[in-house]
Amino acid sequence: MFNRRFLRIKVLQALYAYYQTDQPNRSAVEKNMLNGLNKTYELYLYVLATFIEFRFFLTKELDKESSKYFPQQEHIHQLNALLNNSCLALLEQHPTLTKLIAGSHLKLQGLTDVFKNTLPLLLENKVFAAAASKPSSTFADDKKGIRELVQVFIGESESYNLHLEEIYSNWDDDQVLVTYALLKSIDALTPEVSDVYLLTDKGLNEEDEQFMIELFRQCIEHKDSLTELIAQKTQNWETDRIAVIDLLLMQMSLCEILYFKHIPVKVSINEYLELAKLYSTPNSHGFINGVLDKIQLELRKQQKIVKIGRGLVE
Repeated sequence: MFNRRFLRIKVLQALYAYYQTDQPNRSAVEKNMLNGLNKTYELYLYVLATFIEFRFFLTKELDKESSKYFPQQEHIHQLNALLNNSCLALLEQHPTLTKLIAGSHLKLQGLTDVFKNTLPLLLENKVFAAAASKPSSTFADDKKGIRELVQVFIGESESYNLHLEEIYSNWDDDQVLVTYALLKSIDALTPEVSDVYLLTDKGLNEEDEQFMIELFRQCIEHKDSLTELIAQKTQNWETDRIAVIDLLLMQMSLCEILYFKHIPVKVSINEYLELAKLYSTPNSHGFINGVLDKIQLELRKQQKIVKIGRGLVE
């Protein structure tokens, strides 16, 4: 199941789409926002399935190279270093992931050429070069290696990105979210087979769906007042000169602070600072942090922040 940060990202995307349309239809954008999680989840599974297919490809390449009259031992060593990554093997052998992929009926055709184009990028990569030079690797080494695999495929392989664009119209919108989900899953990997690190459910429970709907609607309803709060603390900036994403992130954070009584202020600030790292410019994090901190201090003085729940009462 998606965590709250995932849900906030989908609301951010929906708000951006809503305000970029000349005649926005709130109901239609809201519906697309909720339905879009299914496609995002399928993309997440597809990329994981890609890595399993890549391991099969490596096995064939290794057999092909080994069967040559004059095999290149260095190339064999490099292929083995990739193939023997224990984290990659863990994904291939994971029973739950196997069932999820099979149940999603993913179309995994056309990957051979993608793998051939991406393999040289991996062989030139410093992390994999270092792994190939070691006689053995630890689980931590392999986890670092599979993180690099994600970065090379998604961040460097034009062939892979074009492949995903062809079969998933939402790839451009969801690339950051899917990459984040994959890296979070990898960070949670353990040597033992476990479902802990997988997103195993694409569905939303009632509470999460309500959170998304309320955040989307409240941000639209209170847009003017939230923008005014921001304008008061950015007097050297016209609000239309602030980056669109930065403005939306601050509006969403303030919306939670003011209208979501069960979410701590600290969470509502830190979550959007993290999203700024993913979606905005390098300077945005400090700018957003400074503005939100000034506003929340002012709101506290005015006793406009009302929280309910254990440990949340101001």
